[in-house]
Amino acid sequence: MPSDIKRKLAAIMFTDIAGYTALSSKDENRALELLDKQEQILTPIIEEFNGTLHNRIGDGLLFTFQTVTDAIKCGIKIQKGTKDVEDLNLRIGIHEGEITLKNGDVLGDDVNVASRIDPFAAEGGIVISGKVQQNISSLPEFKTKFMSQPSLKGVRQDVKIFCIVSHGLPETDITKVTAKLEKDVKKLGVNQKSIMTTVGVLGILIF
Repeated sequence: MPSDIKRKLAAIMFTDIAGYTALSSKDENRALELLDKQEQILTPIIEEFNGTLHNRIGDGLLFTFQTVTDAIKCGIKIQKGTKDVEDLNLRIGIHEGEITLKNGDVLGDDVNVASRIDPFAAEGGIVISGKVQQNISSLPEFKTKFMSQPSLKGVRQDVKIFCIVSHGLPETDITKVTAKLEKDVKKLGVNQKSIMTTVGVLGILIF
């Protein structure tokens, strides 16, 4: 393995701003100001929990942490710190897995998992993968609810998704997620049968 490539186990957090694309098309200056405000709020919180910022992808941010509890506690504090900021409607997805560090970039299937589950979070909410759920299942301070086991684009593994419902965090309305998915698929001109197959994969809320 080349010396500039390293692999390690990490907690992976992906965040994005719900509605950012629409805001950018309507008011680009406001959208840019929002990115600055996001960084201003998030930077000290990430540092508090020993997190590392690796990538900026538009309004999306990719972080890693040493433990899943650090990542979750950081995510909770981020949501509390941003909830009163107009238009800064963050969604957070957290996964645990092996990452590959190469020339400052973070790569790997587990990185894709974190970014793909993120849209399943409610605005102001946090979703976690089944791997993270296993790690925190014995910790009574965190309450979670199973959402779905969807087919995630570009991900080779089966992933269960849970949302955190403690600490005042909002629960995901799965009907909004599936409605958005159906709308996006229709934009691609896919036939109705394909749409229903795609939406059906989500396995809507199992109680």
